[in-house]
Amino acid sequence: MTTIDNLLLRIINCNDPVIEDSVTAKDSRVLRSLANSLTNGFFITENQSRLLVKILRENQEKIKTFTEEIKEALQQPMWSRSFREIEQVKKLYLGKNQEDELVIVIECTFNIQLKKVLDEISKKYENITVVTSGKKYLVDLTEKNIVVLVDTLSGQGFDIEEKLKNHHEIIKNWNQEEFINQFKLENITNTNFVKHITEDLGVDTPIDKNIINDRSVRYQFFTDTPKNPGETLTEYIANRPSTKLWVDKNQHSLDDVIASLQELRRLPLLVVFDTLINNKYLENLEILSESLEKNGIVDNIGIYFRLPNDEVGKQFNQLIKDKQYNYELNSSTKVVAVQSGKLPKFFIKTAWKPMSVIALDSRMGLRHGKTAVYSNNCDLVIEWADQPAMRDSLRIKT
Repeated sequence: MTTIDNLLLRIINCNDPVIEDSVTAKDSRVLRSLANSLTNGFFITENQSRLLVKILRENQEKIKTFTEEIKEALQQPMWSRSFREIEQVKKLYLGKNQEDELVIVIECTFNIQLKKVLDEISKKYENITVVTSGKKYLVDLTEKNIVVLVDTLSGQGFDIEEKLKNHHEIIKNWNQEEFINQFKLENITNTNFVKHITEDLGVDTPIDKNIINDRSVRYQFFTDTPKNPGETLTEYIANRPSTKLWVDKNQHSLDDVIASLQELRRLPLLVVFDTLINNKYLENLEILSESLEKNGIVDNIGIYFRLPNDEVGKQFNQLIKDKQYNYELNSSTKVVAVQSGKLPKFFIKTAWKPMSVIALDSRMGLRHGKTAVYSNNCDLVIEWADQPAMRDSLRIKT
């Protein structure tokens, strides 16, 4: 009796008619893909065999040249070789990313059930990057991510590195009240903490409630004053529960956002233009320029990219020239602008760091690329757009 796999090869190699003339495009693609695996020396898996039998059974009357052979072969399906076994990999361990930073690595063989689990917990963990064709996932090394991943994947048969288990146990055994008391602002006596916050704000800076709440994210301290969103944009920004937030551009102008950043002493500022929405480059540069001027920021500004010299590009480049937005990046630079995913190399070589980031009309929400990695070091990343793109951003619309 003809084996199913040899029958498939004969069907695919038949040119009168070709398989595409007999079955749907979807089924023909699957059949050709399976045949390619066979001819390239990769025998099909057991799951693929079930799919092949299903397609042949559904289309036996349509593949007229082979109808009788298909019917006969399907009575008792036989195969020329044993099915290919797929190695099942399920590992959770510490590794390094391209920037040589420690990350949590999820390494696993793809299957539908596991994909659903990962999709579900992706709503809880922070910043994930997919590498090696979806077999590895790199996740930021944070306490929250350790707890979420170990709690979830330990029940999915994952081999979890001992170091991660130890970190997980330590975190789970923390006493929340003791931890909070230890890091309350009035209880912190560490000289480095005092030094950094003094360098940030200065000795003579009046410190109001908004600035205290705002810096609690940056310096990771707690206060007795409960955070609540408040009524103004400045209060919303200062009381954010995470580093990222979305500001509805239809409710708050860019002037308002920059004014709030100045009120919170949040300069220097990094502005990111989204490369996926390149038809708004000129419009957003004009808006940015006007907003900066309204807030008294007219110098020490660097726009570190240019557009091709088409009609719009010429206007964009000329505006930069006219406004002298070509200031060298150094410690006195107040505002800089770059394209998403295209961070200039000199950013890494200078001591300049942003106190805040604004992504203009961001479609990807600074999720991927060098600009996203660089921005993640900042404790305030604002997405100014019609709709939020950052998955974990606080939404501000009032």
